[in-house]
Amino acid sequence: MAEPYLVLGLDPGIASCGFALLDLSNHQILEMGSHLFDVPQEDKTKVSLATGRRMARSARRNNARTKNRQKHCMQLLKEAGMVPEDATKQWFQSAKGDRPLLELRFAGLERLLTNREFAQILYSLSARRGYIPHGEGRISKLSDVDASGAADEESGKVLKAIGQNNKLMASGEYRTVGEMFHAQGKSRNKGGSYELCVLNSQIIDEVHVLFDTQRKHRNPVATEELEQRYIDNLTWEKKSLDHDAKVYSLVGKCSYFPTEMRAARADLTSELCNAYERLGHLRMVNADGQESSLSPEQIDIYLSILFSTEQLKGAKAKVTYARIRKDLNLSAHIFFKGIDSDDEKKREVYVPKVWHNMRNHLSTELMQKLWDNRGLADSVTEALTYASSEESLLFQLDGLDLTDDQKDEILGLPFSGKLYKGYGSRSLKALEMLVDSFEDPSVVTLKDAEEASGLLGMRLSKDGQRSTLLPSYSSYDKECRNPVVLRAMGRMRHIVNAIIRIYGVPDEIHIELGRDLKRSKREKDLIAKRNRANEKNNSRWAEQAADILKIDPEEVRPKVLRKMALWEEQDGFDAYTGAKIELEKMILDDKYCEIDHVLPYSRTCDDSRSNKVLVLAKSNQDKRERTPYEWMTQDAGKGAPRWEEYQARVVNNHHISPRKRRYLLNNNLGEDQQKEFLARNLNDDRYMSRAVKAYLEDTLLYPEDGRKQHVVAVAGGATGNLRHVWGLNFGSFGTKDRSDNRHHAVDACVIAACSQGTVQRVAKASSLGRNTLKQVRKERFAETQPWLTFADEVKARREFVIPTRMVSHGVTGRAFEDTNYRFDGLTDEKKKLSLLYGNKKFTKKGNVVIGKDGNAHLVDGMAFLRLWLDPTGRKGKGKWYADPVYYADIPAIQNGTYQPRAAKAHVARTAWESIPESALASKPVVVFRGDVITVGDVAARFCRFDINGLSLTMKSLSTEDECKSFPPMSRWDNKHRPVVLQEDCLGHCYDGLTPSSLEN
Repeated sequence: MAEPYLVLGLDPGIASCGFALLDLSNHQILEMGSHLFDVPQEDKTKVSLATGRRMARSARRNNARTKNRQKHCMQLLKEAGMVPEDATKQWFQSAKGDRPLLELRFAGLERLLTNREFAQILYSLSARRGYIPHGEGRISKLSDVDASGAADEESGKVLKAIGQNNKLMASGEYRTVGEMFHAQGKSRNKGGSYELCVLNSQIIDEVHVLFDTQRKHRNPVATEELEQRYIDNLTWEKKSLDHDAKVYSLVGKCSYFPTEMRAARADLTSELCNAYERLGHLRMVNADGQESSLSPEQIDIYLSILFSTEQLKGAKAKVTYARIRKDLNLSAHIFFKGIDSDDEKKREVYVPKVWHNMRNHLSTELMQKLWDNRGLADSVTEALTYASSEESLLFQLDGLDLTDDQKDEILGLPFSGKLYKGYGSRSLKALEMLVDSFEDPSVVTLKDAEEASGLLGMRLSKDGQRSTLLPSYSSYDKECRNPVVLRAMGRMRHIVNAIIRIYGVPDEIHIELGRDLKRSKREKDLIAKRNRANEKNNSRWAEQAADILKIDPEEVRPKVLRKMALWEEQDGFDAYTGAKIELEKMILDDKYCEIDHVLPYSRTCDDSRSNKVLVLAKSNQDKRERTPYEWMTQDAGKGAPRWEEYQARVVNNHHISPRKRRYLLNNNLGEDQQKEFLARNLNDDRYMSRAVKAYLEDTLLYPEDGRKQHVVAVAGGATGNLRHVWGLNFGSFGTKDRSDNRHHAVDACVIAACSQGTVQRVAKASSLGRNTLKQVRKERFAETQPWLTFADEVKARREFVIPTRMVSHGVTGRAFEDTNYRFDGLTDEKKKLSLLYGNKKFTKKGNVVIGKDGNAHLVDGMAFLRLWLDPTGRKGKGKWYADPVYYADIPAIQNGTYQPRAAKAHVARTAWESIPESALASKPVVVFRGDVITVGDVAARFCRFDINGLSLTMKSLSTEDECKSFPPMSRWDNKHRPVVLQEDCLGHCYDGLTPSSLEN
């Protein structure tokens, strides 16, 4: 047996992680499996589950703080003799004959108030003390409010309403906001409206006016001492200094200098570095495919526009691609790399959003001072990013070269908004070195700047922190707060460490990242929109083709749909010759026209849509394994299309993407370009792929074998093609079957087997002519595998793969539904169902808890299910009872007061019969949602418990379909008992389980 050479393939996504471990030396598949887990976000909205919990927690805290203020307010009023010592909050409620509160707030400006009236006003204002700003921007009592600094949409509505009320108060018509609301006849916001929102400072002004007026009317309780103590209670807030320091302690270290803290994204140096980088990487491509970039002088001109210290209006303030085209007088045949021509007018090369925001709020004098002293500017933006309150911001600004007036200007910036949040990956030290290098005219790209500054090769090395096991991702990337990413990385780590504990650290790790991992909501919405458009087009094309083929639309092959998509993109013409392609003939005759790789697949391994066109069969035969340029120049005068005419057709086709246009016009596919294509199409360099790759590279202690690269982020296109040619797609028409969770394991096997050599061998085999015998082509593709029987072994192992799932055994969750109901008694003594009134209708419910306030609360989530066996039941055969335990029951479980009861359909829980003593003598089987249960030789996953049917809904282990072969509770007895399988992430718990156990 040879020395093992282990390659681990990983296919991590937001809800799954496929894995496979190959021993390439001994031609073995050591591990192969799929691990599943729930995404921590709402299914419909894709909003994080933490968002709902955070909003509920925030509401609870606000309610608690309001009650606390009212409690202190009541104590103050009792001490002042305005309220009886035995008074409760009900004392302040309006009784028959009392004036409405708004009238009292107006009357307090005109006459002497009684103690009860004055107390009612003060107690009410302590609950509704107005909006306290926290860095949303300059909010003045007598000016408009800029809602652009709001943290979210709701906050923006509040600020807008405050601004409108500020205008009304600025008119001088009203002495207090209470008088303004009295004149309007409005007292509460209703139906999502925020029109009655005012500032806390305006409420304080009203309190001062009320006390002054009452003192003028010789009210003995309106003392200055009570006024000040009341104002202190009304304005109390939790200190933010400790909170800000705690948050900043979580900021990560620089990717160049491990001892330096990362810089804020809002820093001037950070935005300047980004601008240099974006302008330096801009590429213009001419009709021949030749690329050019901006000159240093041109970059300086656009930087002066982007970072002007004076206000610029309209198009003058923007550096769009259309502006660059106009400034450089570029012809229509030249396009910007990666930019669609339709987007040139609106798309900006770069926008220094923070600098522009500061320019809109600060004086030109202060902006010039910040530009002249970049260190001062960075200190200011660091303070703005750090602080969460004015107090904290002033503390951070203390000691800087700023006057009091300039500090006051800075306080007016919306530093609580998203614009001033977050940190990059580089420290200020590294950014300053990069910007200094960019100022050299010979430095254009980021790589140039890294080389010139000496930062190239100084990226964070964690050799001293490497281990044979992966650390938690949160300890590696302290900045990451995305719960979806944290869970996906956590589950991947769980799998990698489990494999390492058995086999040791692998020699190589290959990853292909799920495309939906760490995408923003906007990106997901755009993708969903594009997918809907594709589905609509596919349906249209399928119906059109079905009419011609006289078949059902569902029977139309995907290859026909792909041809129709290209036919439409090319306006129905051959991409090379410009000859007309007849649609009906194309659909009926498979050999009439073909899909060709523009740049030969055998030389580039590029199987993307950008490299595919629809051409007549003769065009494909004549072109052979050449680029269009090579064909048309080498066979000029021999029947090949004229290159110049072909160029004009490509340039004038506005349906194709810039990338495809670049491929079609490529005139130099030499050795170096081919290597570049191979590397690009094998390696995935998206942000998240780089992040996962860095996590695996920086933390694991790999074998000392002299290899420079132990972790490879494999491109999805490469693995997709390998899966196809090796026959590892198990869906209809040779596509991937995504309904079967085992496809993650198959993907991982292909990812582990994917190397540059493998991809090149497949490309070479693909270059065999269409007239080559089918058997010969099959043999050539078989030879591209890591070993000859690899695909067959994957197929065989797949039959025994049982996807594992992460199951939460936590007992915390939402105990009750949000809606409160009025309890109107029980329907009858037997069923004991509660009659509830809510949402303007009566309803009968059995799972109800009556609160201390007399309201009824519906019990929400089930924590787990307990299954009790009475061995004496059913004449000694044994009977099972189901006892669902809800989150609301957990306190009773913990204090020992919970009474186990057997679930009964259509009856209230309080009427369920107690579990027999003979069953309570032994421990129950405890089942959580997602647990695997075996009864006899059948295994399935528990999904939910149906009280009405007294049945368990079980799912197949390999799919999400219901497992109908799982025996119901009525067939369980002393011999046929449910057993909860202790699942491990690698699925070793299923060793020996036959495929028949997976049947539905």
